[in-house]
Amino acid sequence: MQRRNLYVLVLFAPGSRRRIVERLVTRRPWWPLAAGEVLTLAGRKVYVTALAERIEWHGDDIEHVTEVYTRLPRRPHRAPVGGNVVPMPRSDGSVVTQFLRYHVLMRVFDGDVDAWLLHLSGTGEEADLRFARWIRTRLRRDPALLLSIRRMVEATPFWSAVAGCQ
Repeated sequence: MQRRNLYVLVLFAPGSRRRIVERLVTRRPWWPLAAGEVLTLAGRKVYVTALAERIEWHGDDIEHVTEVYTRLPRRPHRAPVGGNVVPMPRSDGSVVTQFLRYHVLMRVFDGDVDAWLLHLSGTGEEADLRFARWIRTRLRRDPALLLSIRRMVEATPFWSAVAGCQ
């Protein structure tokens, strides 16, 4: 009578201690697992949370059972939006529209984004609001950007041609 060593891997459904998703049996030991490792289970990525090992005797067979408990990956936590947060409107991706907005910023508001934002508040011009907020954020990081914008606007004769028509 010859004894056989069987190695059994029992994979539990994410978050469950009872529902078995897979039970795999082989004659060779399984690779070593540890809590925190990532596995693909039924086509989904899961994390190992705990392991339990035991040995069972079934007649001439010795089963080395490893139970693997899993969880799904956590979704990133999103903080609730407070009452003082204004949702950003969708942008208008037109290059011509942005070109005109640069001209308005420099020719009408002399590069003062805050004055432009004050003017836009309550007008319903969501795309212009988004652009003004975006450019204000960029200017906080790079104040020299305003000089580049001014040079670009002054290099284009567009505004003087429009002003001559009025």
